Amino acid sequence: MKITPRLLLLSALLVVPALGALMAQPGTGGPPCWPPPCIPIDGGLSLLIGAGALLGGKKALDARKARKSAI
Repeated sequence: MKITPRLLLLSALLVVPALGALMAQPGTGGPPCWPPPCIPIDGGLSLLIGAGALLGGKKALDARKARKSAI
C-alpha cells in the first residue's frame, strides 16, 4: 500500500493533538480566581479558530475546483 503525503498529513493532524492530551499531568486545581468574575479566554476563541479553518478550507476547495475547470 502506497502512503500518500495527503494521508500522512491527515493522520498526523489527527494524532498530534491527542498526544498532548494523553501526556498531560493532572492539575492541582489551579490558582485562585482573582478578580472574582473569572472569565475563560478560550470561550469564543476556539470557535473563531474553527470557523477560520473551515472558511480557509472552503476557499482552498473552491480555488482547486476553479483551477481544474480552467484546464
